[in-house]
Amino acid sequence: MLPTKQVVVSPVFQARLAQAMGVTRVARITGLDRTGVEVACAVRPGGHVLQVCNGKGLTAEEASLGALFETAELWAAERVPPGRLVWGARGELDGRIGAVWGAAALGSAGALAVPRLWSDSVRCAWQQAQELHSGRTVWVPAQGIYCPPSGAAELGPVSVTWTSNGSGAHPEERKAQLHALLEATERDQLARAMPGGWTEESVRRRMLRTPGLEQKAPRTAALAQVLRERGFGVYLFDATPYLRTPGTVGLPVAAAVLVDLEEGPVPLTAGYACALGRDTALLRALLEAAQSRLTDIHGAREDVSASDRTAARAFAEACASVRAKRQVGDMPDFSQDAGSAARGVRRVLEQLRRAGFTQVAAVSLDAPVSGLHVQRVVVPGMRISELL
Repeated sequence: MLPTKQVVVSPVFQARLAQAMGVTRVARITGLDRTGVEVACAVRPGGHVLQVCNGKGLTAEEASLGALFETAELWAAERVPPGRLVWGARGELDGRIGAVWGAAALGSAGALAVPRLWSDSVRCAWQQAQELHSGRTVWVPAQGIYCPPSGAAELGPVSVTWTSNGSGAHPEERKAQLHALLEATERDQLARAMPGGWTEESVRRRMLRTPGLEQKAPRTAALAQVLRERGFGVYLFDATPYLRTPGTVGLPVAAAVLVDLEEGPVPLTAGYACALGRDTALLRALLEAAQSRLTDIHGAREDVSASDRTAARAFAEACASVRAKRQVGDMPDFSQDAGSAARGVRRVLEQLRRAGFTQVAAVSLDAPVSGLHVQRVVVPGMRISELL
C-alpha cells in the first residue's frame, strides 16, 4: 500500500467511510513501538478477507487514511455485483461480447489453482474491464477480481487463487489506478529481481551505499537517520531488475530491511515499494518495514507467523558484513511524472508496454461511499512475488 495519499480528506468523510464498511475503530498504534513511524489499524469485525487493515505514513492522518483505503479495497472485493456479470464459457462468449481473457491470463490478479480443471468450456462468471492501452472493453474471470464470503453470489467452479494484488482506493480515480498499477508492478518486478528470495548474492549485489543518500533520496535519508538513532540497523536495496532481465519495466523498485539492534520481540522486518521516483520508492519501502514491526507487535492480524530468530540473526549479520557498492543515483527515476496522477499512469503504462506487457486492464469496483474510487488491475504475464 502507498504510505502517503497526498490528499486532504475531511473527518466527516472518514467517519462516513468507516461506518459504511463496518469499521468500529481506527486505532493509532504508533506508540507500541519505538520507530516513531505513524501506523494505524482499521478494525472491521465483519470482514471476510481480513478483520484488521494497517496503514502507515509520515503523519497520523496519512496512516489512518491508508488503513481505511486498504479496508475499502477488501470491502469492494468481497461484494459481487451479480447484475453486472456475464455467465458462460470463454469458448462461447469470446467475440460475442468482446475480447474474453481466460483465467490463465490473469497474471497480476492471480494464478490457476488447479490448471487441469480450467478450460475454455468451463462456465463461470465474467467481469467487464477496460484495457488501458487501447481503451477497449475486455472481460476477465470474476474469480480473479472478487473474493466473496460464503453465501454470497457464486462465481463458478473454483479455478483461481485469489489475491488482493493490484488494488487501489482513493478519492481520485487516477490515483487509485496508479496505486494499483504500481503495486502490481512491484510484486512482479520483485519476482524477477529476486526469484530465489533473499539470497547472499542478492544482499551483496543490491545493497545501496549510504554516501549519496542525502543528495539522491533526502526524505529516505532523514527517516533512516532517525531509525538508526533509535537503535535500528537500516539497510536499503535497489530491487529493480537488471536491464537484461526479461520483463524489466524500468521503474524504481526498492527494498528495506530494519534490524532491531536491541534484539526485541521482532528482530527483523522488510518492506518493498515501487514508485515513480527513487526517493519515494525507498521511503515507502522503509515505512513498510516499520509498519511490519507493528503488525507483529500489536498482534491483531490473523495472517502473521512467528519469527525465526535464528534465521533473522543470520540475515542481519549478513547485511552488516556487506560492503555496499551500489549507488542510489543508479536507480531509475521518473519523479518528473509524479506531480500528476494522469501523467503518472501514462508513464507506468508506457514502461509496461516497452517491457512487453501489452495488455493491461482495469476494473472499477463498487466503493463503500460516493467520492471514493476502488480500482483493480489485471496484467497478463505478470508474476506475484512471495516476498513479504
